[in-house]
Parts: sequence; C-alpha cells; structure tokens
Amino acid sequence: MRHTVTSNARVFSMIMECIKTGDSNLTEMFKPFGLKMEEQGLPPIVINVFKCYYSRLIYGAQGKLPEEEILPLTDSETPHYEELEDYAAAGREAMGQAVVIKLNGGLGTSMGLEKAKSLITVKDNMTFLDLILAQMRILRETYGLTIPLLFMNSFKTHLDTMLKVEGFDNGPSGLPLAFLQHRYPKILNRDLSPATWPQNPELEWNPPGHGDIYTALVTSHLLTRLLKRGIHYAFISNSDNLGAVMDERLLGYMAAKKAPFVMEVAARTPLDRKGGHLARLRSNGRLVLRESAQCLERDSQSFQDISRHRYFNTNSLWVDLRSLEKVFVANGMMPLDLIVNPKTLDPRDPTSPGVLQIETAMGSAVSAFENARVVLVPRTRFAPVKTTADLLLVMSDCYERTTAQTVVPSPARCMPEPVLTLDSKFYKKIDDFTAHFPEGAPSLLECDSLSVSGDVLFRGGVRVTGDAKVVNASSKQAVVGPNVQVTGEVKL
Repeated sequence: MRHTVTSNARVFSMIMECIKTGDSNLTEMFKPFGLKMEEQGLPPIVINVFKCYYSRLIYGAQGKLPEEEILPLTDSETPHYEELEDYAAAGREAMGQAVVIKLNGGLGTSMGLEKAKSLITVKDNMTFLDLILAQMRILRETYGLTIPLLFMNSFKTHLDTMLKVEGFDNGPSGLPLAFLQHRYPKILNRDLSPATWPQNPELEWNPPGHGDIYTALVTSHLLTRLLKRGIHYAFISNSDNLGAVMDERLLGYMAAKKAPFVMEVAARTPLDRKGGHLARLRSNGRLVLRESAQCLERDSQSFQDISRHRYFNTNSLWVDLRSLEKVFVANGMMPLDLIVNPKTLDPRDPTSPGVLQIETAMGSAVSAFENARVVLVPRTRFAPVKTTADLLLVMSDCYERTTAQTVVPSPARCMPEPVLTLDSKFYKKIDDFTAHFPEGAPSLLECDSLSVSGDVLFRGGVRVTGDAKVVNASSKQAVVGPNVQVTGEVKL
C-alpha cells in the first residue's frame, strides 16, 4: 500500500534551510546515501533532490489536507474537451513547437513481466509500442512535421524498447528517441540507512516514479535542447494509455491561454471514490491533487463524495517547458508530493528486510504552477491497462482501433464498461493469461460483468452477455466454447 507524504510551505522551507545550513544529524544520516549515489554516477542535482525527500521523511513532514482548506472545482473552471473546437487552429499553429513524451519505465511486474510493459500485445497483434509509433507516423503525416517523440525509459526497459523502435527517429532535429529516469537507493525500515543486498546489488535501488521526469529532462540536457529548438510544449502520457495522443484542441487551448500546465481529468465514478481528486487551495488559489493518505479521517465522507469532488487525474499532462524551467530553477527542483512506498528488499522474498522506497508522481506538480488549468476529457482519451483484466477488456470488442491508431471504447456499446474479475491464481501473470485465451478475448459487448473462478480456458467465438459467473471448482482445467453464449452462473 502506498502512503503519500506531503509538506506544506512552512515545513518545506524549514527542511531546505536545514539542508543549506548543514543540520548535523541529517548530514550524518544522509552521508552513506550520498556516497552510494556518487559511486553510481548520479548527477549532483539528483542527489540533492533525493536528500530533500529523505529529509522530509526524517522530519516527518506528513501534511494532511483538511476539507476546510480546499474548494471543489466548479463547472466554469473545468471546460469540457468538446467545448475547445475553437482552439484547434491555434493548436495547428503551435504543432511545430510541440514534443510528445511517453512514460515508458514500467516493467509490468504486476502482470509477472520482467521486460518493458509496452511490449505486451494489446490489440490486433500490435503492442503498445507498435501503436505509439503508428500514432506518431500518422501525426507527422497529418501536419507535415517531424514532431519529436521521446520515451522516458528506466534502466530495465531501455534496451528492449530501443531494439523495438529501431528505424524510427526524430529526423532533422537530431533529438534522441529516449532518455533515462534516475534511480534512488532503497531505505531500510529499521534504521533508515541504505539497504544492502550483496547477492543482487540491483535490488538495492528503486525507480523514483514518473515524477522524476522533470529532473531527468534537466540532467539529460534535453530541456535545454528542446528550448533551443523552439519547442515549448510537451504532451506527457503513460505508454499504456492508448487513448492519449497529441491533440490540436488541447495544444491550442494551452497556447492561447498561455497556461503553464494543463491536466487532463476524467469524471469520478463510484469505483473511483477512494482514489485521489483535484481541488483548489483556499490559501493561494492553486490547483492541488489530494490523495487518500492526505485526507483526515473526519473528512473521509466528503473525500469520497463524487458529486462534490468530481474529477481525477488521468496522468496525461501538457507542460510549457519555459515555465517548467523557471519553476525548477526557482526551487532547485520540481516541488512534488513525496510517496513513501513500503516494500521488502527483494520483492519476490517476503522474508527479506523491509524497506521504504521514495517515489514521486508527476501530477502533483500542478500546485507548483500558477494559473495551471484542467480540462475534462472523454473516456476515449483514457484507456489505461494496469492489470490483465484491463487487458482483456481492451482486447475485446468493447474497444476498437481507430484509423488514428488509438484504442477507444466501441461506439456500439452504450452501457458502462463491464466489471471483470479474473482468478489471480490463473490469470494474473501475462503468460498464464495468454494461455487461457489462446484465440483472443471473448465478445464482451453485451456483458455487464464477468467473474471467472478456477482454471478455465476460453476458446474462440465465446460471447458473454449480462452478468456472468464462470466457476470451475475442480483441479482440472475446464473449457468454455467454442462459439457459445455465456450468461448467468455457469458451473463447469
């Protein structure tokens, strides 16, 4: 479970002052981390950023955000995507100043993968990466511009990704196709010292979360290179969100409004009530992301009230790179909420020592930009794949691949998305999942919900309708299909 730890302005200022003046206790505790990071060749900026977050951990800067300190977003400050058609011309004009950045550091470990998650086959025998490259080719053809594409890879996804994208480049700009996110040392739970694991030293490090994008753009010198080439606008999204593409309306809205930061948001549903939401701070009027760990117990009812706090972050962001540079220079870093993620040192060994992983999320930067904005986008721009159940849904006829090579909800379905529950013993890992659907996903177009319990293999042509529950209580694999309709409870 993740716990978000935030710092208000007073605590942040205090910590930065302690770092500058050399608090002796903090200096001694951090020294082995600094040396370890220096040995790995991490840039001084990264070491200082990690020191700031480590300091916040030490000082217990666990700021809560009470309901009385925030205001819900109103309709007038949350324009709908459909209302932005008039900004399309401004977007076409600004397209030559834009870059697409894909967050591609994930290994898909939740699906049992040890390679780039974007290499999963997701639709029509195409992987996430295949679709992203196809989207970019169409984008470039449409506008007659070699719009740059950048992947932010991790050390573990870089090689696989670059082999896959061989032959695709950023043309005369000379920009590379990728840059690397950094890594942070894991922290031992028992005494907050650096974790050591001689049998596999790689496990002593953790990815810093996608909030590292701001620092990585600086240390890779890509921010400077982009600005020198007159590239002012970055569209940033997850590589597993196949609905997130460069869009002239949203780009035009940002350029015309001179907005430093625009976040795409979606409407919260009952399924989202325990997740974070957008709001506005009473103190300075800036937008803020409030996560569940920042919510006081007495405010839990209002936090989960989706009629009051109606919007969540889709993690698709538009950033003015000139403003990003100013904020980074002014703070010496991008001020982000701190996420402390408790784990075991070896994720596969529950008996290994407990550690804390310091991470950040890029969306929390919304509070660092004055006059940041949000836009309510349709679900066609939000199709993330986090689990094999999500993958089954996107593979099915509930989604379709468009001529723009996006994967969007099928217009033939008028109902909300079906709720899918797959037995984790047989479907959680991608290899097991694929083996149980050898001929592809069943038709889910008329399905309200599907629950699968036990070892069940689905043949081709299966159609699921209404609320369906498939149960195999035996130790032997059962088979559904081919070419059958499944509805109600089916015991095999």
